[in-house]
Amino acid sequence: MSKLHEKVVVVGAGMAGLTAAAYLAKAGYQVMLLEKNDRTGGLLGTINKNGFQFDSGPRAFVNSGIVKPMLRDLGAEWNFLENKISIGIEDQLLQINSLDDLDQYQHMLETLYPESKADIVKILAAIRELSESTKVIYDFDNPGFGAPLNDKEYVFKKLLPWTFKFLQSLRKFDHYKMPVEGFLQKLSDNHSLIDILTQHFFRNTPSYFALGYFYVYQDYFYPKGGTGMLKDLVEQKITEAGGQIKLNTQVSQVLPSASKVVDSSGCEYPYDYLVWAADLKALYNAIDTAGLAARVESKVAAEKKSVLSSKGAESVFMMYLGVNRPPEYFKEHGGEHFFYTPSRQGLGEVNKAQRLRIIEHFDQVTKEEVMAWVEQYCALNTYEISIPVLRDSTLAPEGQTGVMISCLLEYPVIKNIEKAGWLDEFKVRFERQVLSSLSGTIFQNIEQDVLFSFAYTPLTIHRVFGISDGAIVGWSFDTEPPVEYKLTALGKSVFTAIPNIYKAGQWAYAPAGVPTAMLTGWHASQKIIKQSKKKR
Repeated sequence: MSKLHEKVVVVGAGMAGLTAAAYLAKAGYQVMLLEKNDRTGGLLGTINKNGFQFDSGPRAFVNSGIVKPMLRDLGAEWNFLENKISIGIEDQLLQINSLDDLDQYQHMLETLYPESKADIVKILAAIRELSESTKVIYDFDNPGFGAPLNDKEYVFKKLLPWTFKFLQSLRKFDHYKMPVEGFLQKLSDNHSLIDILTQHFFRNTPSYFALGYFYVYQDYFYPKGGTGMLKDLVEQKITEAGGQIKLNTQVSQVLPSASKVVDSSGCEYPYDYLVWAADLKALYNAIDTAGLAARVESKVAAEKKSVLSSKGAESVFMMYLGVNRPPEYFKEHGGEHFFYTPSRQGLGEVNKAQRLRIIEHFDQVTKEEVMAWVEQYCALNTYEISIPVLRDSTLAPEGQTGVMISCLLEYPVIKNIEKAGWLDEFKVRFERQVLSSLSGTIFQNIEQDVLFSFAYTPLTIHRVFGISDGAIVGWSFDTEPPVEYKLTALGKSVFTAIPNIYKAGQWAYAPAGVPTAMLTGWHASQKIIKQSKKKR
């Protein structure tokens, strides 16, 4: 395809920025992708240490009817491996293969909470209903990516019937928009049961998302070579199509009246269209509205106020271990990817009043009290545990295993502790308590076989990747997000009040994982293509 005259600058080379740049370069635009770090991918990448390979961000990907068809549409091919999800509570463990496994899940919960069997029946009925609706949405390739719309048989026998079911599912979701914690409290007064069902989700997650996730567990996949391969595939498509990628480039000014951005070294990058796929707060802090029409300037000011006053969702503590145990051991103790809770008790007030006291009244809390909280938090929490070598045997030395363990942890907790001057001590204690919790339960005595360990805190995520509040999925649901969060309005999420500037990524829609980030990148590219065609 011959090159077009229009220049597009994309800021931020996470999956949203990479996707937008790939589609725009494919369409013939002059694309310049700017990234402040020394590599693309944002959180998504591969960590190599002592012959072990770890995933720096997501442990695997949810396809969502988006990722695989989008890669095919871009002409990117790779080998994708199976990624089975398991759920474990104390000594109960269940691998999820289909929605039929909901019966076993119900039995697991009834075994753990026999006093709440009637409540569990009602809760599982909602999970079944929402999982079936989620299956409709996730189990069909998004028709935006290379679907044969000129094929009447496809349109009438597949697309239209799916569209009808899709709209029905969206209507169903509308009835379950309330926070999952509040919804479950209507069905049960067993707070431990509610905690176990919710504490690995971000606080106040909509019920349709959290309770429909049993189907999402079945939609995970893993790229051969690790999750970092996904960003490599899309990056390759950008360069093949003539797009440029400039690393170690921090954008410090956005000048919409002059249609250019300026980096921290003073270099200028003119644009006809701009896609902002980095932290949204950074955009509004960098914008100079001088020269814009008064009406536009007023709208930008309102957007800026809303964005800068909002906060991100909870962050995570991520721990990486090299373990002198064979992969077969971990295959028998949870498998390649599982969510494990060492205690049926649930976090309760440890994650409510006690957590809020550490955040809001830190000056009244002693170091000893915080450390005691850490012990309880780690003993009662839910962990996402991933074993890369169980998907791809090349990702660890023979006879040894790399283990990744993560749990939710809020940025303000870590920020307060850093200000107090004992972050390193806290981090060591947290790592020790995580190991202790798992060593006494699912991975007996694993502490004695750990070859090395290291960890990322919410502060790491904030500083290294430039993410506000260290948030890995965007905006918190504790208050109304400053962006779209209705699935039907996802395409509108990329608009800003600033002419020719679009936004994409985890800050464009709430909540946003990799599929949504990529989809907003695609939407931004399509809006630009449509708008530029009108101008020609």
